[in-house]
Amino acid sequence: GAIKPVVTFTPNWGNILPGDSVTLTCDVPSTVSEEPRTYHWYKDKRPIRGDQQRLHITSSRVKNSGDYQCQTIGGDISDPVFLGVTINDVILQRPPSAIYEGDPLTLRCHHVKDLIAINTKFFKDDQEIKSSESDSTFHIPNITMSQSGLYKCTKQIHRNDSSNVMERSDVFFISEKELFSPPKIKVTPSRVIEGDEMTVRCDTRLDPLRGGTELHFAFYRDGRTVRGYNLEGSGNYTCEVRTRSDTVRKMSDGLYIQITQIHDYTVQNIIRLVISGFALSAAVCFIYFHNKW
Repeated sequence: GAIKPVVTFTPNWGNILPGDSVTLTCDVPSTVSEEPRTYHWYKDKRPIRGDQQRLHITSSRVKNSGDYQCQTIGGDISDPVFLGVTINDVILQRPPSAIYEGDPLTLRCHHVKDLIAINTKFFKDDQEIKSSESDSTFHIPNITMSQSGLYKCTKQIHRNDSSNVMERSDVFFISEKELFSPPKIKVTPSRVIEGDEMTVRCDTRLDPLRGGTELHFAFYRDGRTVRGYNLEGSGNYTCEVRTRSDTVRKMSDGLYIQITQIHDYTVQNIIRLVISGFALSAAVCFIYFHNKW
C-alpha cells in the first residue's frame, strides 16, 4: 500500500520566534525497505524547494509560517504539520503534533534573544503551577485528560541597556486527544449454560493516528484476575485495557454473567415436561430423582 510519512520538527516546537532555526524531517515508516529516496516538500499545499529528507529553516521569518507536508515517490503525502513564527517578546512553546493522553508534554517559556529574563512562572487555569529563576520549561511525564486547560507563562524581562523590568506573557489552550475509548465488556450468547461455548469480548477503539500502539487486555471476576479461558462461574466481570508502558489504563463497567449449572438446567427441563405432558414428565422425574438420590 501507499507509504505515509510523518513530518517532525527539531527542536520539537510548533511555534518559534523570528530568528530561530528549525529542521523539518520527513520520517518514513521503518517497515519500508531502506533504499535511496527522493523527497518532495509542500507548504500550504504548494511545492517548495527541497528534495532531501530534511528541510532546514535558519533564521526564520514570519513568512515561514504555514502547514508543511512531505512525500516520497510512490508514497502518500503526509498529514500537514503547522509551524508558527510569532512576533512577540515571550511565547509559550508546545509540540507541533497532536497531544494524546499518556504522552509526555514539555512546555517552554521562550523569549527574544536580545532580552534578559529574570523569573519564569507557569499557570494552569489561572493557578500558578511553577516558578523558577533559571528553568524556562514545564514538564508533565504522562499527561491525562484532566490536565487539559488554559496554560500561561510569564517572564520578568529587561533589555541589556535598561534596568526597567517588564512582565510579558503568552497563553495557549492544551487539549489532549483520547488514545483509546473506555472499554466495554460483552458476552455472547446472553444466556450461558455450564459447559457451553461462549465469547467474552473487551471492546475499545484505538485512535487511527496511533494505530501502532500496543494494547494489553485483562479480565476480572469479582475483582480477581481471570486466568486462561476458565470463567470460573457466575460473577461480576470487568475488563481492563492498558498501554504497554502502562501510562494509560482504563477499566470497563461491570457486567454480571450468570452461568447456569448443568443440574439446574436439568431441573428446569423436567419442570417444562411436567407442564407439557403428565405421563412423560412423571417418567422423566422418576428417572432423574432415582439417579439423583
